[in-house]
Amino acid sequence: MNYESYWLGGMGLYSSQLKHLEKIIIENGIKTIVEFGSGKSTKFFVDLRQEKNLNYSIHSFDHNEEYSYPKTHDFLNLNIVEIAKCNDENFEEMFETKTYNKEKFVNCQYEKNNFRVKNSFYDITSDDLPENIDLVVLDGPNGNGRSISFLHLQNKLSEKSFIVIDDSDHHDFIERCKQVLDAEVIIHEKDSTVHPLFNYAIMEVQS
Repeated sequence: MNYESYWLGGMGLYSSQLKHLEKIIIENGIKTIVEFGSGKSTKFFVDLRQEKNLNYSIHSFDHNEEYSYPKTHDFLNLNIVEIAKCNDENFEEMFETKTYNKEKFVNCQYEKNNFRVKNSFYDITSDDLPENIDLVVLDGPNGNGRSISFLHLQNKLSEKSFIVIDDSDHHDFIERCKQVLDAEVIIHEKDSTVHPLFNYAIMEVQS
């Protein structure tokens, strides 16, 4: 595979991330993938499935259809949803109680291009996710609110699963993940020669 073709100078996933993903998928017999943030990574999963004759489903979420990978196959479930945000107090309370509260959120789709929006995530609930998720790629939306995904994932993961956190050091994503899930870091890389802000982590989760 041409791993470099999925990297857009900071957007998308870098070749080292994709190679780790490929290894995890093949060695663990991954069947269900959830992706927060659609685009080049979605294309990678589609291409890998076809090239290696694999059998997994892809459930991709995004709030901007312009940048999303189009639904082109039956095994790809593309969900275009709006984003919503909550205030700092409610954000902290949900992590303390490990409970998502949809009523605390207000729509903020008007901030869809704001890279600094706070406490924002896709306006979904755990009911929108498939059961027995084996692999999660967390690459959207912008800001610290990506951590809200961990609240949604609590009772949806397989006995052993993996979460790839892109831009893992931009906010306290690793700490928030551990706060909600029984997770440990198995890979944590940063390389300023790739991009000044390039970093990611892969978590292994037991449930």
